[in-house]
Amino acid sequence: MVLAPMLATTACICGGEDQLSVSTFAPDPITVTRDGATRKIETIGQLTSPPIEVSRFLFVYNTLEGASNGKGLALTFSGRDPVTDDIVILTIAVPVALRSGTEYPVNETFTIEPTLDGDPRAIGSYDLQQTDRAGAAFSVSTYTFPPAQFTIGFRAVATTGSIFVVQREKGGVQLRLNLTFIDANGKTAVVTGRVQATTQRTSRPCD
Repeated sequence: MVLAPMLATTACICGGEDQLSVSTFAPDPITVTRDGATRKIETIGQLTSPPIEVSRFLFVYNTLEGASNGKGLALTFSGRDPVTDDIVILTIAVPVALRSGTEYPVNETFTIEPTLDGDPRAIGSYDLQQTDRAGAAFSVSTYTFPPAQFTIGFRAVATTGSIFVVQREKGGVQLRLNLTFIDANGKTAVVTGRVQATTQRTSRPCD
């Protein structure tokens, strides 16, 4: 099963010779600690338009290339629990400035729905409440079929912690996560590790 745009997809933007894409991944598996269990979650994705709507994709691409329009940039990293096969979805919204060496405290929590087509809020522009703070969404769910259904086992309603810009260069950023999520029942999930997003431009015509 492919969760778009959260997991790998391939396509191209036509109208020119260059194929644009953005890779979203964790250099090392993200660590998620929940209900007394610690898991290493592998996450890798390839963003293109289509299937992502062109304006949302280009906002991500151009921001990573150095543009600073808007308030926040939303990126999603997802994968599966290697033991339970649950779907883990982490979305972060960071200021578009993305200054290297800057730590952004997380002061808002939002919701991203697990869907087969991908929640459109998971990628692209995000209207941060404060441009020197970050936001995040986190959920763990199971998928069953038929009928296609996602059952939420954990959904964050509050977040503490921060996102640190480890490295910033034209065309990419690496972020270090130190986040604690709390659900409506008071249970916690701690997420730590590094995530990265980089642009690619391939000079070849679209088919």
